[in-house]
Amino acid sequence: MKQIFWILFFATTAAGAALLFLPSGSWPWWDTVWVALFFVAVYADLAATAGLSGARFSSGVVVLAMAVVLGLTGLTGWPCGPLLFTAHAGFRLGGAIPLALPLLAFSLLTASGRAAGSAFPGAGRTALASATAAGFLLSILNGLAFFARDRMWWIWNPLAMPHAGARAAFGLGFLALAAFALAFVYPADTRMQQNRWNAGVAAWLAANALFLAANFAMLLK
Repeated sequence: MKQIFWILFFATTAAGAALLFLPSGSWPWWDTVWVALFFVAVYADLAATAGLSGARFSSGVVVLAMAVVLGLTGLTGWPCGPLLFTAHAGFRLGGAIPLALPLLAFSLLTASGRAAGSAFPGAGRTALASATAAGFLLSILNGLAFFARDRMWWIWNPLAMPHAGARAAFGLGFLALAAFALAFVYPADTRMQQNRWNAGVAAWLAANALFLAANFAMLLK
């Protein structure tokens, strides 16, 4: 079943390339569908390797923690603040609290962990947590142009903010520490040492390819 979700996720990601040539905010359904497919596919993949109870625990802790972290970094003005979710971003708890970013953060962190495990199969937990955090932060930085300009998920203009450098450094450091700590929440996957390639790696590469294309498209515009 998880293969179907992965196929749908990759197809939706590929279709997202068309958004780079359309007006900002086009295809309002795409955001909800893409985040939902990413989350479900990653969760199913995690459940297959860590068990259902392990996947529930890991996803619950990471989503909740990321909701708090992203809210706090939003107060600093970096990298997600001030938040400006569009009405089509979906996943609003109680109709008010946006959950799209925490769900996406869980998916990117999990995919980053899969990529780190494949790139460094013999590394210890601390080294893998560091690599996971680095992959996660790279994805966030790479995706700023896509989400801020093409999808209008948030406004981010650090140059217009007072003490922009300090705000950016605080937000980046906070996300780095959170990603590093949350990487230890995931159960150790010993099978990663024999399987260097997996859908999580492909998902991380596909998402970052879309983000990178958005950066080039922004320069062309």
